[in-house]
Amino acid sequence: MYRIGEKPEVGSIAPDFKLKCSDGDDVRLSSYIGRVNILLAFYRGAADPYSMRWLSKLSDDYLYFRSLDTDVLGISPDSVDKARNTSTRHKIPFKLLSDPYFKAIKDYGVFDDLEDGDYAAVFLVDKTGKVRYKHVGIAPSEMPSNDELMETIRMIA
Repeated sequence: MYRIGEKPEVGSIAPDFKLKCSDGDDVRLSSYIGRVNILLAFYRGAADPYSMRWLSKLSDDYLYFRSLDTDVLGISPDSVDKARNTSTRHKIPFKLLSDPYFKAIKDYGVFDDLEDGDYAAVFLVDKTGKVRYKHVGIAPSEMPSNDELMETIRMIA
């Protein structure tokens, strides 16, 4: 049984991962370290309308996140094809990563073993690879606003 939100702790090194992107390329968290902060947005997948609304909200402010030297990566259990379809259909400007075997989802403590899926969650990983902020919720509607996330990013800069 997985305990929601137990790992990783704020202040600890973020678990590295290698996942397929919606364009088919491999993406590693470690490739961003030393360059930009990363906002990891764990969402339930394309079948969840609340997740799609949350991704759309993150998309609306993507350029603001980038102006704060922060990139966004969306992670779900969707297949690469579904992630590609979501990216195209909803015009998502950031990378959507496919984690169908729940490796990163479990490493970040957001696996829902009762539903065999993931919880909505957001992690802010700074340029040194440390988790500086995390919020794990049952639903995407419980996620902090973009304004709250940007204020947190400004505080760590």
